[in-house]
Amino acid sequence: HRYMKDQNHKISRKIVNMAIEEQVSVIKIEKLTNIRQTTRTSRKNAKNLHTWSFYQLQMFIAYKAALAGIKVLEVNPAYTSQTCPACSKRNKADDRTYQCLCGFHTHRDRVGAINIMRQPGADGNSLS
Repeated sequence: HRYMKDQNHKISRKIVNMAIEEQVSVIKIEKLTNIRQTTRTSRKNAKNLHTWSFYQLQMFIAYKAALAGIKVLEVNPAYTSQTCPACSKRNKADDRTYQCLCGFHTHRDRVGAINIMRQPGADGNSLS
């Protein structure tokens, strides 16, 4: 428990420090409700996924961001790693690489990050 709390503090501090350095006014994070039920994982990662406190990490990010004057928004994560940022068509990634018929290709986590960045908040509101 103490190890995970310490890691969450370190991860949240790095995220907020990067936002401060990049002069970001909004941090968007996936709405992770029911992540344990909706995520497929390997046996190797199952223990980490099912014991990690995602909520705690989000709370640490939120309070550290608030102290820095940065807003935190939750976004719906549905299809964020399957939707092409260039043409908006849905494709599944092969392993860790995302390749679209339109020619766009990159790491699938980058695709998810781009789509989360562009998405409105879970409440339907969007910020510029």
